[in-house]
Amino acid sequence: MISYKYKSPNYNNRVKNSKIEFIIIHYTGVDMQFHKVINWFLDERSRVSCHFLIDKSGEIYNLVDVSKRAWHAGKSFWNNCVDINSNSIGIELHNAGNEDFTSHQLKSLVKLIKKLMQDNAIQSWNILGHSDVSIGRKIDPGIKFPWHHLAKEKIGFFSNLSQENFDMDNSDNNSPQTIKEIQSKLMRIGYDVNKSGVFDMQTVEGLKAFQRHWRPVKVSGMLDVSTKQILTEVHKKLSEYRAAN
Repeated sequence: MISYKYKSPNYNNRVKNSKIEFIIIHYTGVDMQFHKVINWFLDERSRVSCHFLIDKSGEIYNLVDVSKRAWHAGKSFWNNCVDINSNSIGIELHNAGNEDFTSHQLKSLVKLIKKLMQDNAIQSWNILGHSDVSIGRKIDPGIKFPWHHLAKEKIGFFSNLSQENFDMDNSDNNSPQTIKEIQSKLMRIGYDVNKSGVFDMQTVEGLKAFQRHWRPVKVSGMLDVSTKQILTEVHKKLSEYRAAN
């Protein structure tokens, strides 16, 4: 059940000819009562909004019509798309950022995502976190968000390697060519990095964003053996998926 009780004034029209391709998952990231969170999204001075907000009981609130451009992603990028707000639906989960998501929230989230995917022909691989599309700027929905739970519901993909006990402190000595290959894989997945062959801060932030999604047990930005193996698997699976669709 979706409640239409509240409506945010913080939206505008999507860019002409834009297509809804992505669903971006956020957490609210503040330790405050739900009514205060709602009031923040309803306050035009906040300049932020989302299409849907899910409280800890699993109640879903539609704050901005899906046909409109909610202001949830800010400066962001994914797979050459630079106006994520015009091409996405934003879902916020009431969560301070340092706590587990409730089973009620996750159940409602899965149902909502599946409906939105069906209604808007959104591909499963395009269910992303704010941290994926805003590397170095945002970290939500955070390391406690259970991407593996969504994958079990056939929403996206989660590597089995992510659950294995690798020596994550074992950082390889990486040549410029190896770094270029890693950067190329991150770029092809969708991350905002450059193929420079230099292990620069943008690459570090790209790796951190990747780890938050696919190796949340340790987010270091280091190019260790575990990260390389998971990155290779995710890149391979995504390439196969895109080729088939």
